[in-house]
Amino acid sequence: MSEETYEICPICGEPLDEYNVSRCMICGCRFHMQWSRDAAVTNCGQVYADPISSGIGFICNQCVEQHPEVGGSIIQTEEPPP
Repeated sequence: MSEETYEICPICGEPLDEYNVSRCMICGCRFHMQWSRDAAVTNCGQVYADPISSGIGFICNQCVEQHPEVGGSIIQTEEPPP
């Protein structure tokens, strides 16, 4: 009998699925990131606008906390409250 192994999100400790995952531009870890509004995961990172390349990427919440200088380049993806 073989056991399935799952990659664990280092931010929340829950298993990653194959769809709602991004890789951190700073540390390289894979973490939960919703790819649709109805995805059953909590975002464990943020969308980041890179001012040098004019591109976007993703940064895990741990790196956002450890690197406050990226805070001004975070793109707010949550809907504003009514």
